[in-house]
Amino acid sequence: MSRPTFIRQVTSSTTYHPDGSVDTTKDPAVWTLAHRGYSGGGRLDVWVYPTKAVALREGAALAMACGLDEDEQAVKLFKAKRYDQVMERYEATHPDTHLLRVQPAFLQYPD
Repeated sequence: MSRPTFIRQVTSSTTYHPDGSVDTTKDPAVWTLAHRGYSGGGRLDVWVYPTKAVALREGAALAMACGLDEDEQAVKLFKAKRYDQVMERYEATHPDTHLLRVQPAFLQYPD
C-alpha cells in the first residue's frame, strides 16, 4: 500500500498588476485542520491531511460530531458534500472562542 504525499506545492501569494498580468507563487505546504472547542480546556488541536479536500471532509465530519448533526441546515450541507459551508456553519453557530478551519501550513526552510 502506498502512502499519500502530504507535502504539496500550494499557492502562497498572488499579485495582480495594473497591466492585468498576474504573478503566482507556490511553496511547499501541508493542509491542516485546526479546531478549538469545548473540550481540551481551550487548546488548539491541529491535524495534517494529504489534500485540502480530505481536510475539508474531515473538518465537516468533526463539526457534525460536535453538535451540528442536530442542525437541519448543516445536515443538508453535509449530505450535499458542501464541507466548507458546514465548517462555516459551525463557526457561525458557536461562540467566538471556537474555531474550525482548513488552511495550508507553509514549510520554512533555513537558509
